Amino acid sequence: MNRTVFLTRTAEVVAMSGIAASQAGFVVMHLSQSAAVDPVATPVSSYALTWPGVVLFPASVLSLALACAILAGRGVGLAREGFIRFLLGATALMLVCAAAFRTGKPEMGLSWSEQIHRYSAGAAFVLLTVVAGLCAVRMRDAAVPDWVRRGTWWVTAVAALTFATTTVNTFLPGIADGGDWRGIPQRVLLVVLSVLVWILAVNSSRATLPAQAVAPVPALAGARS
Repeated sequence: MNRTVFLTRTAEVVAMSGIAASQAGFVVMHLSQSAAVDPVATPVSSYALTWPGVVLFPASVLSLALACAILAGRGVGLAREGFIRFLLGATALMLVCAAAFRTGKPEMGLSWSEQIHRYSAGAAFVLLTVVAGLCAVRMRDAAVPDWVRRGTWWVTAVAALTFATTTVNTFLPGIADGGDWRGIPQRVLLVVLSVLVWILAVNSSRATLPAQAVAPVPALAGARS
């Protein structure tokens, strides 16, 4: 596909809308399913097991996947960003898998499809955390706004910390009773990485603003040299 499709104003608006729709969906799920899902002890994917999360969860995940896919096509406004774009494309693919394959209840045993959901969602978190770190390093000497540079560093630090905490709470739930509050760092990680995608989308928009074309001055009819 021609990359110019991703560099259009329409693609930019779709990416921003995807991020906004994703976050709106998760907010609605938290508010509407507060009685059915414990946000402290359960992962975000638990919202997909009851209404309206059955619809909103995959829709929200796919909206974020769309934003990542567009950024993979248009870039994030940095030089030599081929590997970063590849990671964003891989993230989009992992998010699609996380949306297509539903989660289950670990205490009842996870099927192969539920395992796919679990590990594809984890892979998406890992990939976006790596993207954050790579972008933070590349932005040190890049011509980007200071708030973009600082924001990316903060996202990298918080994402790395919360991802490490989420991993320990998931696979070693007995440490500090992490299994009882594993939902908290996962939700923080989701918000932080969504902020990362938004920052990268803004920087991509800034870097791909079309230069204003200077219209040529038409020659006057009958003008003499």
